[in-house]
Amino acid sequence: RARPVVTVNAQLILNPMIVNPDNKTCQLPGSQLLVACFTVRVCADFEGQSISDEIVLKGELQLDSLKQKGAVKRTLFFDYHQSHHYFSIVIERQKQLRCQDFLVYLRDETEFRDKLSPININLNYSLDESNFEDSLTVKPILNYYQKSSVTEQAYILVDCGEDNLCIPDLQLSAMPDKDQLIIGEENCVMLIINPRNDGEGAYEAELHIRIPPEADYTGVERNNKALRVLSCDYKMENETRMVVCDLGNPMVADANFSTGIRFSVQHFENADFSINFELQIKSSNKINPTSNLVNLHINISAVAQVQIRGVSHPPTIILPLHNWEPKDEPTKEEEIGPLVEHIYELHNIGPSAINNTVLHVGWPVSSREEFLLYILHIQTHGPLHCQTSSPINAMQIKFAIPQDTPELAAFLYNSTISHYIRRRDVTVAEPHRKNSAKILNCTNVKCIVISCTVGQLERGKSAALKIRSRLWAQTFLERKNDLYTLSSNVSFEVKSMPYKVQPGKLPEGSIAIRTSVIWSTPNVSFVIPLWVIILAILLGLLVLAMLTLALWKCGFFDRARPPQDDMADREQLTNNKTTDA
Repeated sequence: RARPVVTVNAQLILNPMIVNPDNKTCQLPGSQLLVACFTVRVCADFEGQSISDEIVLKGELQLDSLKQKGAVKRTLFFDYHQSHHYFSIVIERQKQLRCQDFLVYLRDETEFRDKLSPININLNYSLDESNFEDSLTVKPILNYYQKSSVTEQAYILVDCGEDNLCIPDLQLSAMPDKDQLIIGEENCVMLIINPRNDGEGAYEAELHIRIPPEADYTGVERNNKALRVLSCDYKMENETRMVVCDLGNPMVADANFSTGIRFSVQHFENADFSINFELQIKSSNKINPTSNLVNLHINISAVAQVQIRGVSHPPTIILPLHNWEPKDEPTKEEEIGPLVEHIYELHNIGPSAINNTVLHVGWPVSSREEFLLYILHIQTHGPLHCQTSSPINAMQIKFAIPQDTPELAAFLYNSTISHYIRRRDVTVAEPHRKNSAKILNCTNVKCIVISCTVGQLERGKSAALKIRSRLWAQTFLERKNDLYTLSSNVSFEVKSMPYKVQPGKLPEGSIAIRTSVIWSTPNVSFVIPLWVIILAILLGLLVLAMLTLALWKCGFFDRARPPQDDMADREQLTNNKTTDA
């Protein structure tokens, strides 16, 4: 309380207080760059009791002090290119006003965006105690009840009328280029956006787009001349994904244009029936800073085309078998009959994935306690798990499981071919065509039902089932020359898709795969014995001999001779001609 109190009267004077960015009258030292500038004048005087006539104030000037650390300072000192400066003012006697000028310049408009908020200039000062005499036992102190700082504000001139206050009227409309997305397709969406300003300039105008979890920002449309190309950035704001696009600084009055922003939509695992984009224009204006909020909804649907196809290998069995004899109790698969394999493939054409699919195969196994197609082994390919309604290979027939299955591999390799079922034409003898083949399927014979569950199948993926069996030849040899067609029936039904969105009708379908049994011998009712053939040959030779004897007796084989009188006349005529000569 005993220290002398110094009361300082300090002030900041800005000239001009409103800076016109276009009025570039100052040339930066060492360059040809012209900048807009203004003067900051610091003035101070003091008064007090029991103090010397001269004091020294230490001052600190901070430009654009409201900008946080790391932000771009819009103004810098002309001579130092810094936003803060330390200096000293010597005041020689009390109540004598002392001033000091500092030249400050405005950075180029491309280096900052904020043009509306004031440029805060702050002065902090304190006594320089090193200037006091050491003989003073009690050194002066600044007035405790008076602030040791002064603040003034400069403004950037904007095109907002005489009051320098901009009131924009921001309007926003938008629409997507497609109103529905199908899960599994390459869903690229472009939002066609129309921002406009029907009022005064909007400063730091930005388009904010909230991205739904299913979408990813891919870029700005650049190939359409009717759409303006904006500068956009991807940002995270409070765990919300955003795309922020610059609309201009300012977005001038009567601005009206269209732009295109592209997104890729692929993450449908937890998607509802639609995705939502939120769009809004935001500016730094104090009045009417934002536009209307736009919500864009795009519907989501799941569609999958699923097909079942199959093949019989071979498609036709020709009886009887060469060098084969039936056995009453076969123990090896070769002793049963010819090999018959059926291969089925469930193929998802897409575009959406499927899961929880059931596949049923009705297999003709026997008729009247006689085997037809005897199943030895079932092989699967892909996410397929099967079980049978009754055990297979109940007779424990020995069979060899091939290490690789070229038929199955070739079938799956050609899975891109159009999925249809075609029976190969088989040339048979003419008598067979008069008799129609009897079809044996689950409606008239006993069948084994093979039930399979199919896991998830993405677009273009397949699951296959191969049934290895033998035709029970003895059953058909007992019905010689009868034609049969063995038909297995395959059906599938998709129970669900791996999404929250489910189609109105899930895929289903069925086909029949057929194996024909034909005969290579003509349809005759008896066989000619060998002795009949030999007797016929002997009888033929006897008839030929008797016919030859009869012709000989008739003189058929005698040689014809000319008459003798004619020959004598010819000789006499010849002799007369010779005598005359």
